[in-house]
Amino acid sequence: MSNSGEISLASAKTSEKTFVGYYQSWSEQWTSSPQQMQLANIAPYVNKVIVSFIQPDASYIKGSYNFTGTGLQFAADGKVVKDAIALLKKRNGNTKVLVAVGGQSYTNFAQINPQIIANIVEDFGFDGVDVDYESNNVKCSSSNGQVSCTSDAEFRRVVRQIRQVLPKPYLVTAAVWSIGAYGEGQWANAQPQGEKTGMTLNLLRSPESKMIDQLHIMSYDAGITYNPQEALAAYQNYFKGKVVMGLEVPPEAWGGNVYTLAKVRDLAQVVINRNAAGLMLWSLQKQVEGIPSNDNPTAEMIAKTACQVLLLGNCQQPLFNSQKTGISVHQSL
Repeated sequence: MSNSGEISLASAKTSEKTFVGYYQSWSEQWTSSPQQMQLANIAPYVNKVIVSFIQPDASYIKGSYNFTGTGLQFAADGKVVKDAIALLKKRNGNTKVLVAVGGQSYTNFAQINPQIIANIVEDFGFDGVDVDYESNNVKCSSSNGQVSCTSDAEFRRVVRQIRQVLPKPYLVTAAVWSIGAYGEGQWANAQPQGEKTGMTLNLLRSPESKMIDQLHIMSYDAGITYNPQEALAAYQNYFKGKVVMGLEVPPEAWGGNVYTLAKVRDLAQVVINRNAAGLMLWSLQKQVEGIPSNDNPTAEMIAKTACQVLLLGNCQQPLFNSQKTGISVHQSL
């Protein structure tokens, strides 16, 4: 139990900073009890939970609670998952639960079914949608100092269509590329460079940017030359809404960077200093390889450290009250 001072601090601070945790639907073990699901037992300092992933071109019959055709890979029955979401929100009054559409494996945004996505949100009690637009065919180039990408029109259309079927107070957030705000102005030569340099700029200049409640920068898998602080400054230059910086449980999929606890603290302090919205973790269930340590931290170690620096309160609580973990990494954000 935390003391009364910490509880008061938590209630004062949770609306100011956010800690976003991506939750892998495929890692949850089967149960017939909502109370036994990891999803219902996430610590309150993870005040935005993003369930991953649904297909952009999902099929779903409203009221069926059947995951077949949605892309979600829960072993449990749909109504058990619905009840687990409701239980989590009842236990943690400040926590919002969103569902992510897309990710690395589901890229058919050309055939997006926005109404199907809205039906899933409404049936399961989600608070909104996180757009994880990660098309593998994106190519960006610069002309006269301005970046344009093959994905520009589709990215904007996806955000617009999702907001149309999910008006406020539903949340629409977006996971955005590490180098997506580079390529112009003082960030014209920011490192590293790649085919997706500037991928988010067109969206951020468009009317659709005002439809986005929060950006989640995937500030990992970018190599050792990548500077998250510089990426945050670039995104904040173009987007005046809430910006969240991402962390990944090591090892990262590419580039050799490791978010040690020291780096987690440093990035959390940068978030505070630049008045950014908070931090994000990929993912709550990802398993660290090797022996956990301050230089090779688990999801729980990262989450608790972020909690402490962001002053979210109740930071001593385990990441999951029920410590069941699934080990599977066949998708990523």
